[in-house]
Amino acid sequence: MNGQDRFEFPKNKKKDKIAIQLINNLILIPVDVNGVQLTFLLDTGASSTVIFSFEETDSIQLHNSTVIQLRGLGKGEPVDAIKSEKNTIQIGKAVKSNQTIYVVFDGALNFSSRLGVPIHGIIGGDFLKDFVVEVNNVSEILRFYLPEGFNNKKCKKCLQKELVFIKGKPYIQAVVADSTRNLDVNLLIDSGSGDALWLFEEEENKIKAPENAFEDYLGLGINGNIYGKRSKVKGFKIGDYFFRNVNVAYPEVNFSENLKVAENRQGSIGGEILKRFNWTIHYQNKYIQLQKNRYFKDPFHYNMSGLTLQHGSFTVVKERKQQSSDAYGLNQNESFSVYNLNLGSAMEIRLERIYVVVEVRKNSPAEIAGIQAGDEILEVNNNPVYKYKLHELNEMFYAKEGKTMKMKILRNGYEQRVKFELKDL
Repeated sequence: MNGQDRFEFPKNKKKDKIAIQLINNLILIPVDVNGVQLTFLLDTGASSTVIFSFEETDSIQLHNSTVIQLRGLGKGEPVDAIKSEKNTIQIGKAVKSNQTIYVVFDGALNFSSRLGVPIHGIIGGDFLKDFVVEVNNVSEILRFYLPEGFNNKKCKKCLQKELVFIKGKPYIQAVVADSTRNLDVNLLIDSGSGDALWLFEEEENKIKAPENAFEDYLGLGINGNIYGKRSKVKGFKIGDYFFRNVNVAYPEVNFSENLKVAENRQGSIGGEILKRFNWTIHYQNKYIQLQKNRYFKDPFHYNMSGLTLQHGSFTVVKERKQQSSDAYGLNQNESFSVYNLNLGSAMEIRLERIYVVVEVRKNSPAEIAGIQAGDEILEVNNNPVYKYKLHELNEMFYAKEGKTMKMKILRNGYEQRVKFELKDL
C-alpha cells in the first residue's frame, strides 16, 4: 500500500463499521496514526486533517515535516504548524499510507478540556471523499462503504438532497423563515460545529441578527475563540423537514466576511440539526440522505446558565472504604462454634478533575450570581463536581428553565457558595 493516495480495504472487503461517540452534538471516531490510537472529531467542514493535542499519548512519529502557518476559525493570528506527509492512517480496517497531516502546537487549542474527553484532531474530506458514510446517531455506529460496492436501499421516509462542493466541502440549499419572509440560503454542512445553525449577517440578503439577540461565546477555532450573537429563527426547512424556533448563531462580521466571499456561503448547519437524523453522505454522487430519528422533535434550548466550563486542575479526594477480611470466620470444635466478625476500613486517596469557568455570558444567571471566569467549580447541587462528566454538566445547563443550580466555587483560595436559576433567553 506504499504511496496510496486514498483509503483502501483489505482484499475482498467492501465495507466496515466503527463505534462512535456523540458528545455535545459532535461525532468522535477512533483513528490510528502511524500505529498510535487517537480520537478525532469527524468534521464535514474540514478539507484537511489536523492534529492539535498529544495529551493522552506518549509519543507519535510524524514523517516528512515542514513548518508552515495555518489559518482557520477564530479571532487570532495564523498559528505555526507542521505539515507532515506520507503518514499511515487507519480507520476501522481502511488504511491510507500517504496522508498529509497538519500539526498545531498551540496549547490554547484544547478541545479535549472543553468537551471533557480526549480529542487529538479533526478529519473530514480526507476520509469522507473515499467512502459512502452512514452515521447512526442513535446507536452511535458509523458504517462506511466503497462507493462502487454501495447499494442504496430505498427509503420512503428519507429525504435525499443534492450537495454542491466548494473547495472540497459539502453545501446544501435550505430555507430560513423569520417573522416576515422565507429566505433561501446556501449552507455548509458542518458536523464539526455543535450548534444548530450559523448565519452570516449581510445587507445583500438582509440577514441580520434580531434586536433581542444576545452576545455569546460561540466556540473554539484553530485561531482562537469565536464570538458572536445568538437568537432563534421562527422556522428552518430542509426539503419537507421543518423545524420551529431553531437556535441560530451570528458570528462576528470580521470573522465571517472572508468565508462569505470565498465560498458564497450564508452560514452552516451544525450538529444540533444533524443529530436529529441518521444520515448518509455520498461525496462521489453528491448527495446526503436524511432519516428522522428519536431526537427529531427535541426542543432547541440554549445554555441557560451562561457558563462555559473546561477541565481545570486536580483536587485531592479522600474516601473511607469499608473492607471485610474473612468477615464470617468459622472456628468450630466438638463442643461449640465461634463466629468471628472481622471488619476493617481503609482510606483511599486519589486525584480527581475539577472544572474551571472559562467564559461567563454577560447578564446571564451565572454572572448575576457572581461567578467569574477563572473560578473553579467544586460542587454542583451538593455533589462533588468530579462525580459528573463534563458533558453531563453541560446537559444540565440546557435541561429545564427555572431549575435551581447550587454551586460551591473556589476563587483565590477561598470557597464560596452561589445559587441561580436557569433562564431561557
